[in-house]
Amino acid sequence: MTSNASNTTSGTMKIDRVVNEYGLAGMGDELEERWLGTNETEQSSTRELADYFNKEILRSAIRESDTFTLSGDVEEVYRALDDDESADATLVRSRLEQSAIDVEAVTSDFISHQSVHRYLKEHREVERPERDPERKLADAVSVVQQLQGRTTAVTEQKIETLKNNDIVSVGEFSVLNDVQVICESCGRSHEVTSFFEQGGCGCETE
Repeated sequence: MTSNASNTTSGTMKIDRVVNEYGLAGMGDELEERWLGTNETEQSSTRELADYFNKEILRSAIRESDTFTLSGDVEEVYRALDDDESADATLVRSRLEQSAIDVEAVTSDFISHQSVHRYLKEHREVERPERDPERKLADAVSVVQQLQGRTTAVTEQKIETLKNNDIVSVGEFSVLNDVQVICESCGRSHEVTSFFEQGGCGCETE
């Protein structure tokens, strides 16, 4: 067996093992549906599916712990664990461990987007249909808006952490995350969502 085949088998076997270990019955079907965009769900990228899968692992581990008292939802806990260098990550890991959750074991069961792709394509033999231009455009808008929202949330969290540790001084604050697309041909500036929705700059057709 070649190394690539071994890695493929290892990745898909890991997903099957984790699904059984954490009681995630039906997860394979759900990953497939989310990737294809069936049953009135939007198509998800393999990165989004990996994050979703990993949050479900974390949710299951927390649910099995009778002594878990950390405030905040799974999204916040997952985000903190994703940033090992933050003070929040240290606090979250400590609270999880106090609740008899083996953080290293749980995070080692997290999967990558490459594993999701191999699992869907090679293990479940799913072919993703080509999206039409309107769907691609809507997906692009959605992805950018999600990234903007995440960037804003992480920035606010970091400021609050630094503020609470007397590292920065600030009163009430808000974070503005404005992404602009500048056309080098005409010099016009467009808010990124508007740029997508209007089909670009349009200067070359004028």
